[in-house]
Amino acid sequence: MLDLHRGRILREVARLGSMTAAARSLAYTQPAVSHHIARLEAEVGTPLVVRHGRGVRLTEAGRVLVEHVEDVLARMGDAEERIAAIAGLRAGRVRAAVFPTAAGGLMPDALARLRARAPGVSVTLVDAEPPEALALLRAGEADIAVVFRHASMAPETDARFREVVLREDPLRLLVPAAHPLASAGRPRLEALAGETWASGCARCRDHLRWACARAGFAPDIAFATEDHVAIQRLVARGLAVTTLPELALGLHTEPGVAFPDVRDVGGRRISAVVAAGQRPPAVAALLDELTAAPPAERADTGDG
Repeated sequence: MLDLHRGRILREVARLGSMTAAARSLAYTQPAVSHHIARLEAEVGTPLVVRHGRGVRLTEAGRVLVEHVEDVLARMGDAEERIAAIAGLRAGRVRAAVFPTAAGGLMPDALARLRARAPGVSVTLVDAEPPEALALLRAGEADIAVVFRHASMAPETDARFREVVLREDPLRLLVPAAHPLASAGRPRLEALAGETWASGCARCRDHLRWACARAGFAPDIAFATEDHVAIQRLVARGLAVTTLPELALGLHTEPGVAFPDVRDVGGRRISAVVAAGQRPPAVAALLDELTAAPPAERADTGDG
């Protein structure tokens, strides 16, 4: 079997066109380089270099050998990267900042798949609304931020980070089961102009105001809570109407709530934000599992 180390030396001689220059590049003596080339020629049984002016050039056999050496070295480099990835997954760490609904609706399944794939990876999870999650990412205190952006919001741009879209998450209108619009075909949002509203986080309230403004009214938001169960119970008791994302309804659907098909309430995009460029193996693995997650299934949303 040919000596790969000597193949590297031959490649350097070919690149620089001189035994002396190759010796300087490799921190060898010129006689040592000449010795390795002579041994390699003895192994293949044919000359690999010939003198050319004040340097050397490859023979046809030398060119063939260098091409194969470069191919082998490239494959070795690929193998090293893959092995490093495996080693990283055995002892990697990921810090995730995730908004609450995704913490319940997306992360558990993704983390379970990651645990089965790479049990040595350690993941820490902190609840954080998108602005806080992005702040943690920028400060280097999180490796991945799972965030959302409503259709009414302009995208945030920062060349240091990359956004990976996980899913589109439509909003649904919720009204009490006894509400006149509960069984309506396709009511318009403006039909709810006189209602009392409940809403969630500051971003959700801003989007609700935007959607209602497009429909020609300002919503009377009497209840503001980030607890989606509490919001649904307010609706079920006839105290308010609201909009909630499909992901939240996949986690809990309160009896006594109806979901009339109002399509002009918009939606939101759920994304994972990570540092641009090459990512640590453990971070890349969690991102893979998040992007592979199927859409959440929601319980029956009939009039009951």
